[in-house]
Order: sequence, then C-alpha cells, then structure tokens
Amino acid sequence: MIDFIDVSKKYTDESDYVFEHFNLHIDRGEIVAFIGESGIGKTTLINLLLKDIEPTSGEIIVDGKDIAKIRVRRLPYYRRELGVIFQDFRLVPELTAYENVRMAMIGAGGWNKNSLKRISSIFSMLGIARLHNKRPDEMSGGEQQKVCMARAIVNYPRILLADEPTGNLDPKSSEEIFNLLKIINNQGITVIVSTHDQERLKGTNWRVIELNESNGFTGLSKNIKNSEAENYE
Repeated sequence: MIDFIDVSKKYTDESDYVFEHFNLHIDRGEIVAFIGESGIGKTTLINLLLKDIEPTSGEIIVDGKDIAKIRVRRLPYYRRELGVIFQDFRLVPELTAYENVRMAMIGAGGWNKNSLKRISSIFSMLGIARLHNKRPDEMSGGEQQKVCMARAIVNYPRILLADEPTGNLDPKSSEEIFNLLKIINNQGITVIVSTHDQERLKGTNWRVIELNESNGFTGLSKNIKNSEAENYE
C-alpha cells in the first residue's frame, strides 16, 4: 500500500537532515502511529504523503505509484484518495457542521443525490448527529475534531492521515477520538497517525513506529527558525 524507500529529508541545502535512509512498508488496512519527541519529524512524514513537501532523496510509493511522478494537474486526484485530520481543526467558522462536510464533498466533485444520506450516516457513526446545524464556535474542541473526522472520510478515502488529532483536546475527548479512529479503520481505511499521546496507545493493537536515531531520525535542523519548525514536527 505505502512504501518509504530510502527516504531522506532536509529543508535547505545548508541544513542537516531531519532523517536519512528511512524505510517502511504499511499494508492496506493497517492502523499505524508515528511517535517520537517534538520536532523529530512526525509531521514531516505526513506532509510528504500529502505532497505538500518533497523528499530530498528516496521514493514514496502509494498503491504502486511513485508519488514524485504525479504531475501538478493530477495532484488533486491523488489527494482525493486521502482524508486529513489536523490538530487545529481548520473548519470554516461561518458554516455549520453539515455545511463544512458538504463543502468538502462539493470541492471533490462527489456531490450527488445520495450525499445527504452519506453525511447523515457518517454523523451517526461518529456520534455527532446533534451537531448538524451547529457552527464551530458552538462546539467543544472534541466535537470540532469529530466534525473534522467526518469531513476527512466523507469522500471515501483509501488513506486517513491524522496529524496530532488529540493535541488540543482534554483526556476524555482524546480517548473518544482514538476510539473513533479505530472505528474508521474498521471500515477498511488505512489510518496513519502522528501523536505525542503515547499513553493513549497502551492497550491498543495499533502498529507503533517510534521515530529516533535507530531509524534515521535526528530531528529538525538547528538552522530552521523556531516559527518554521512548528510546521514540521
């Protein structure tokens, strides 16, 4: 499904490598968690899969295709196969929960006569049917993140990328989000999570990949400004 083959990344010619010669295979339908200290490169791996950034060297293969060879005009089609959950939610504040999810379907060209039923079904699965007409400022952080999850999976992605999905949440909400990620994974979606929340992983059967020097990760270059480094954890 996904292969990182001898992948290395640094952000400038003058900086050190964040990681070198990283290799990993992820099977279709797996649920995988990247863990490691802040700044080690967890978000960098997510951004590489999104093609927001490119590797310095090596290959990233998704479904048998080298994503470096995806042309710019084909990039939106690749990204439609990915669902993404962000730590900071990124909901449109003026829109209701339903409208935020509906907008994601329309943007991907997937709106049809069955779309309302699809959204209602996902809201029920995630336990947020009551939020249908609420705007983000009327929701808790955990509720907003559940709406983000609905938005991420509404277009039938093959892969769900979750970048620190519980980073801004209280312990109860964090537990709920982790439980829902497992439910989503049970739908046949490959789930990849970057997280600091290692305690929450105890007792799960998730595959946990610790990023450290043993697999080539030395963290962000000291030459990167702190404000920039926050985007590349």
